[in-house]
Amino acid sequence: MFNKAIVRATSAVAVLALAAGCSTTSGDEPQSTESWNYTTAFGNTVTADSPPDTIVVDAYSAAALWDYGIRPDGVFGFGLADGSALGTAEADRMTVIGTDSVFDTEAAAALDPDVIIGYSKKTAPQSWTWWDAAQAEQIAAVAPFLGVDVSLSIDESLDQYRSIAEALGADVDSPEIAADREDFEAAKQRVKDAVSAEPGLTVMPLNVDTDGIYIGTENLVVLKLLRELGLTLAGPEADGPWSTVSWENVPQYPADIVLEYPASKPILADSVIYRSLPAVAAGQVLDWDDKRPNTYAEYADWLRQLAESIESANKLT
Repeated sequence: MFNKAIVRATSAVAVLALAAGCSTTSGDEPQSTESWNYTTAFGNTVTADSPPDTIVVDAYSAAALWDYGIRPDGVFGFGLADGSALGTAEADRMTVIGTDSVFDTEAAAALDPDVIIGYSKKTAPQSWTWWDAAQAEQIAAVAPFLGVDVSLSIDESLDQYRSIAEALGADVDSPEIAADREDFEAAKQRVKDAVSAEPGLTVMPLNVDTDGIYIGTENLVVLKLLRELGLTLAGPEADGPWSTVSWENVPQYPADIVLEYPASKPILADSVIYRSLPAVAAGQVLDWDDKRPNTYAEYADWLRQLAESIESANKLT
């Protein structure tokens, strides 16, 4: 659903020269001799000459690390332009390296980062998901890349960022983080209890754009969590994260609650079929997003909203 990353990159040689020219360490200052390494969820090890001090991250990683007190120097990626990925992170306190698929390599090199952190995948763990091999090689001349595995469960993803934050020197056991974790666990339990009180409750996770109508499946980690908490997902089976359906077929999958993608609202508002769905007519609708910021606080808040929706819902199927 995304375009290939567009990278305004210079050659690796030029990037290295720029990074060297922008170093903030003078020759008279003592150099740290303490090396640093981190083994990612993919199993590859990222190394640096010293513990990272200057970091560049994608927007979702900015949100996850911000809650641990880490303040990235640069930020890029999807969910940055509209702020949807940022959580409590403040974009105006970071240098924007690019939004959506754009990454300005020269701007990144000017920061002289020690590491770049972002979403990745098993087939190319040393690259942001939307860079091709050539782009990743050029950017690796700026700083090593630490890939975040987004195929993990919600709990595992939260643990993954906790591990990264600890490796970057954050206090991962602060009272604030402990409280957020407790809220997250309590919110999950509240959803379980609400489902137990109304067994068989069905939800339909909808995402609509000008190209089609999509129903999310449990191959999306957030929906897998809902299944684990006892909810039934309405929609056709599919091998991938989304099932594509026509408007005429949407009513074939009855649901007690509709999960509505925020970006879909303008299109959904104009759909007579959507408005006629029993759950929609009854007002049993809740926003959702499969790319919510990976923080305990964000998920605790959304799961509480989901629990409230379940507790107040009438069984319609």
